[in-house]
Amino acid sequence: MIVSRWTKTEVRALRIAALRETQEQFAERAGYLLPSIKKWHRVGPEKPLRGPAAECLDTILRNLTDEQRARFAAEMAAPRSRSEDGTAVRSSDGLGLYAWEVHTDVKRREFGILAAAAGAVMAAGWQFRERIGMADVRRLLAGVDALEAQDQVSGSGELVAFAVEQLARAKHTLDTGTYDGATGDAFASATGHLAVLTGWLAYDSGMQPLARRCYTDALALATEAGDEDLTACACLYWANQAIALTRAGRGGGAHHALKLIDRARVLVRGRAPGRIHALIAVREAQARGFIGDRDAFGRAILTAWREVEHAQQYEPVEECPQWLRFVTPSEIRGHEARGWHDVGESARALGLFDVAMQEEASDRNAAHLHAWVAATHADLGDARTALDVGIPVLERLETIASARTLEVLGPVRSAAETTAGAEFRDRFDVLAASMQQKAIV
Repeated sequence: MIVSRWTKTEVRALRIAALRETQEQFAERAGYLLPSIKKWHRVGPEKPLRGPAAECLDTILRNLTDEQRARFAAEMAAPRSRSEDGTAVRSSDGLGLYAWEVHTDVKRREFGILAAAAGAVMAAGWQFRERIGMADVRRLLAGVDALEAQDQVSGSGELVAFAVEQLARAKHTLDTGTYDGATGDAFASATGHLAVLTGWLAYDSGMQPLARRCYTDALALATEAGDEDLTACACLYWANQAIALTRAGRGGGAHHALKLIDRARVLVRGRAPGRIHALIAVREAQARGFIGDRDAFGRAILTAWREVEHAQQYEPVEECPQWLRFVTPSEIRGHEARGWHDVGESARALGLFDVAMQEEASDRNAAHLHAWVAATHADLGDARTALDVGIPVLERLETIASARTLEVLGPVRSAAETTAGAEFRDRFDVLAASMQQKAIV
């Protein structure tokens, strides 16, 4: 395929649709500085790229793999309308060349329904001006906070499509908007936090490839913004996913998780005691417990308790970044219980779960905790109690969509095969089929 004229439309198709690279990665490939790449993304048809820049893009296009070339061709052939400056844009969805990020992992027929379910969040306002200011940064961060709060009420299944759309829009704004250096860094950081939250929602919904891509985006944005806290945040969320996938027998790698955790630890070394150190320790405890290293698990969970107790006294929750506010004694207790279960002390785990169930929690977190209690009873051979605890969890999951929580109930579903568990089996299977339709398999 030959491109006769390189404008921002063709540049974005090459970078985003074909190569699926960040601007930094594309700059490295092209051998140009990042400011030049940003200018290429703003070039209109009245003054297309010429000379060495156009020749560079011709070379990159020529060296694409067959699959990449097919994605580029499909993007260029997509139905388009004309923007005010005469540049071709997609007319189908308003997402421009970020549409592949949405449509690859979220079925279009569900998009409107899911976005409507997030109506309260949409009211926070997600539209940004071409000239980005700090007001846009604050609006984006407020939207992230509202989306996270909604997740605690409705679960990720009702929000992930909407979150992906907003992430696509924010990244598009970052690529095409104009801003000064400080504002650009702040907006990139805010977009990175949205990428982490979108990754979490995707992970909770069973969309694992999408979650990994979001975490990768978050790390790239953190590098662009020079934000070490965002890097640590993305590493710790990604580590959580890696541990969960390993637990489910789908790869991920506990040792990979430990590398991510170590990276976060290095970044925050020297910080005052508090929630960030507690989260790092509890992630390490998750990994060590799954591996079966009882002593290392015990040391890590003690560190987590020490740090969170210090935070309770000296780190007011309202002064913490939003992404650390969930690190509470209840959170630590739940992970400690799962860790003891992993190292073979299920009775001890149940005692901790009993305490945790008496503590205040959101509907989503309470459902997840009860799912773990039911699964632990099933592992201990107490199928009757497992079903008694598990059926109310299924009832909650009919309104709080979380594929992650449903997966925790897997041992209960197995136990129901050999007991009077017809009701549990039927309800579990209906939910599993519904959630699987929305997830990447």
